[in-house]
Amino acid sequence: MKVLIWATSFGSDLWSLTRYLDQRPDVTVKVVMNDPDTYYREPVSKLFPLQAELIRRGRIQDLLGVPFFRPDVTIMDNRVPARATSPKGLMLWHGFGWKGPNDEEEFAFLHGALKRAWGDAKKPNPNFRWQCFGPWDMQHRSKISGFHPSNCRQLGAVSHDDLRVPLDKGRLQPFYPFDIVRRKTVLIAPTWHYGEVFAHWGSDADLFERLIAHLERREVNVILRLHDSFRFDRGYVKFLNDLAHRHPNVLLKFKDKAPDNFLDMQVSDLLLTNFSSIANLYYATLRPTIHVYPVKSADEEFQWRTLSFVGVRKKTIDSVRYIWKLPPETNGGLLSRSFDEVLMHVDQSIDEPRCCEAKARAFLDEHMLGADGRNGERVWNTLLELVEGRAPQPGII
Repeated sequence: MKVLIWATSFGSDLWSLTRYLDQRPDVTVKVVMNDPDTYYREPVSKLFPLQAELIRRGRIQDLLGVPFFRPDVTIMDNRVPARATSPKGLMLWHGFGWKGPNDEEEFAFLHGALKRAWGDAKKPNPNFRWQCFGPWDMQHRSKISGFHPSNCRQLGAVSHDDLRVPLDKGRLQPFYPFDIVRRKTVLIAPTWHYGEVFAHWGSDADLFERLIAHLERREVNVILRLHDSFRFDRGYVKFLNDLAHRHPNVLLKFKDKAPDNFLDMQVSDLLLTNFSSIANLYYATLRPTIHVYPVKSADEEFQWRTLSFVGVRKKTIDSVRYIWKLPPETNGGLLSRSFDEVLMHVDQSIDEPRCCEAKARAFLDEHMLGADGRNGERVWNTLLELVEGRAPQPGII
């Protein structure tokens, strides 16, 4: 089978699936992405080298796919090619998450792009499949997002197959500027949609200082991982760079310059986030996750940020309930509704490393097929069904 990976962001499920397919002698994989050189500079490319060819996306690829390569199926995480690059298409959406509503109105452009390439996904379509993370996501995609149930498959998150297996921190030490073996590490990975992480409780300038100082006293490392740098105001980026420069226990990363988050999740002992979808992946490690309640009140007006063709747009939202498809109270860890609770939960997570294990397992069991290590196999069986017409295998719905 010939597989084309059409990557908006090459990481998480697409990266894990590429690793899985690389191990199959009957599969040839090529990956189209924005900047292969940036990926090759990442430690993960050296620790886990891929056989798949990585190809820089340009006008030729957007219009024609990969010259002289005729894939059987194209696998995407977000962006759809301008035209069909193969007879079949499979969408591995770029995260489960809480943010939405992901309804037909929000997905109108996506539905149109899929229809032009592989046919209408709102009707039974033998040429297209949409991956769902579990039964709840299956119901949401079919009833809210508008994808016909016959086109949807419950496949979990392929990256769980890798994240559930711990890595030796000594092997990863050369790629970090501080001691990750003898000292604990917190991964702070916020979403960018709400702007400043702690703005609803004060200023990030003050509260990040308090948080970092608290972690310094506890001799804890900090990996501060944010989305693409161009999504933030210049002043905020400067503040973050100054913060990292003044605190030697802080390593600052932006996704556009350091796209891989797999090693950061593996070396960290706890995650702090304001409901980025990275949390749903991190649950597979069974380590503590602290969720910052992202607004002051669910029913108060706030600014919501989205990325468009003309840059970052800010929109006033009357109630955050409109943009949540899953309530924040439904999570696999600790929920902080004040900054003091953040500090309390940080201490709890450091002192009780198994404090969230039961909640993480419960969330995974209910929403993400239990992170049982078989998600790569599930996707492969779906590819066989889609490309070769084989009957769906047990465990794929």
